[in-house]
Amino acid sequence: MTPEELQNALAGLTGSDTLIRHGLTRRVLMTRGVVFLAERAQAHWLTDLIVSHQADPRVRSEPFQVWTLAVDERTRSAVATMTNGNSETPLTTQEIPCTDFPLPAITLWLMQEANTWVMLLPSEY
Repeated sequence: MTPEELQNALAGLTGSDTLIRHGLTRRVLMTRGVVFLAERAQAHWLTDLIVSHQADPRVRSEPFQVWTLAVDERTRSAVATMTNGNSETPLTTQEIPCTDFPLPAITLWLMQEANTWVMLLPSEY
């Protein structure tokens, strides 16, 4: 799947009636769109990264998290950042020294719902 085909497919994903548990924790559920992205972009590492940052109390205390991965296409490195959606100031960042992620950028949301978290694409809200 080319980056353009992936971007077009992701743009067509709206709403999700099925949630899939993340492999690292039962408390995080992922929409079909997130699973599609992880599978087609071979980026399960991205969902793992988001889940792993929940160990940080500053991150976990935010009930709405906006995660953005920005890829430097020249160096093939990337930076993942998390904000609370109200501020441009990241609450946490992680540098990825080397990636083959096919898109220049992607945003995922993580929303707390009672005792669980739902990871989704913004278009699925």
